[in-house]
Amino acid sequence: MRKFVFLLGMLFFFGLTSGIPVTEISYFYSVTCSHCEAVAEDGILERVSVMEGVVLEKYETTSPVYRERYLEYLERFDVERGGIPFLVVEQGDEAAYLMGDSPIINDLEDLVLNFEGMDFDDGDLDNEGLTLTIVIVAAFIDSVNPCAFGVLLFLMAVLLKIGSAKRAFRSGMIYVAVIFFVYLAAGFGIMRFAGDFLILDNVKIFVGTILLIGAGLELKDFFFEGKGFSLAIPKSTKPMLEKYARRGTFVSLVILGALVALVELPCTGGIYLAILSLIADSGAKGVFYLVLYNMIFVLPLIFISMGVYTSARVEGVNDWVQRNKRFMRLGAGIVMIGLGLNLLGVI
Repeated sequence: MRKFVFLLGMLFFFGLTSGIPVTEISYFYSVTCSHCEAVAEDGILERVSVMEGVVLEKYETTSPVYRERYLEYLERFDVERGGIPFLVVEQGDEAAYLMGDSPIINDLEDLVLNFEGMDFDDGDLDNEGLTLTIVIVAAFIDSVNPCAFGVLLFLMAVLLKIGSAKRAFRSGMIYVAVIFFVYLAAGFGIMRFAGDFLILDNVKIFVGTILLIGAGLELKDFFFEGKGFSLAIPKSTKPMLEKYARRGTFVSLVILGALVALVELPCTGGIYLAILSLIADSGAKGVFYLVLYNMIFVLPLIFISMGVYTSARVEGVNDWVQRNKRFMRLGAGIVMIGLGLNLLGVI
């Protein structure tokens, strides 16, 4: 009789405990992520992990396997712009996610206690500082770059000597169009790569460090112009560029634009790389930012072509560039510092 009562009691106990839903929590983080550190310092994960029915697993996104799982969750929730810390709460067939340190710290306990299979707001992301204003300012600073002006001014000067201003303007616009489309295509390619890999903070740290080094070189050219190594089009490529510029045919202009877009990347690509890193995984917004950035980037080149066509002298424009290129370098250096620190999680 006692064994029978004991057996009934055990069945009753297991019946009660089986009624408690199991809550599975998957937490994605990186050891170098400042927002992840804020979550760790708060202790929210430890408090939730001891709640009844909760099973919590932590996944470091530098692991390829865990990164793949993270990307699968982003696709499942249709999240356009990923970020860490990222946390998924699941009960049965239902799931919800929290992204960013503030939502996890403030909302996780309530979500577990009052679970609803719904998507929460993104909250604080590593990329939250990127705005339309930042994209526009960065594109403008990048566009007034002496490297971007040099080849166009040489092209216009050559064509004016061997033809009319109308021909020079038409050739200049073809050249600018090629620059735009090559940069745009390169941007889409880098964004595709960045969407997979820039969730890893060590990659962001690498890009941010490269930007700070580039910023140091730009500032060096402001204070000590012409001293040491500089971000510029390699001198070894100039004879080849001059050859295509002197031909002036449509095919040669297309080749020239493509070559210039590639060889001037060390000079103009720092800010562009930072913006691409920040807008990766932004979906339609990222595409809009990318197109807008490149439109602003080529605007000064369009104005130069129009100015030479109407009345401006190539020599006068070139003199202005030479007088002000130190300040162009200064602006580029300051922007690169800000973007680099953003990628490093400092600001």
